Amino acid sequence: MLRTKLNQNMRTQDSSSDISLMPGESIQASVGRFEDAASRKGDALLLTDARVIHISCSSANHSTTIAALDDIGAVELTQRPVSGYGAFAWAALAFFVAFMLWRVVESQWVSVGAAVAVALLGVYLIVDRLMSKGERVLVFRASGSELRVELSGGERQSEAEALIARLFELKERRGAPSYTSPSRFSPR
Repeated sequence: MLRTKLNQNMRTQDSSSDISLMPGESIQASVGRFEDAASRKGDALLLTDARVIHISCSSANHSTTIAALDDIGAVELTQRPVSGYGAFAWAALAFFVAFMLWRVVESQWVSVGAAVAVALLGVYLIVDRLMSKGERVLVFRASGSELRVELSGGERQSEAEALIARLFELKERRGAPSYTSPSRFSPR
């Protein structure tokens, strides 16, 4: 599991992400995982006792964003709608290619079969775009900035909700004053 692997790797210094945990700091919850532990490709959000750490790694880019637990004022778990018209442009291109196949190929059966196959791909692109719900996004608002993490996969919804609950539990515990017994001193 990501939590135990990262906890072991990050105790001292993680050379791939340049993150080190502070003394006494431990990972409380996590969302996401790395596809390959050796190459560190993937996306993960870690909640520690004192910070929220977002690590995003791909073959070309690596980014780490850190926010202090005390600075986080609000957390939002939302569904971002699909934007853009790329799927419609590709579908239009598929219909054009289907028409061209139907007109150019000399064999009647082959031209109709190829045109239908490519046109069905265009229909699939349109239906997929219209039926897509978009991606879930976890947004942390901290001191005038935002930390956005895209969630994918069905199991991440429950992981994100557990992370949010644990975050506010830690914030409440940190915000509660701890009263200690007064130490004796001699008046002057």
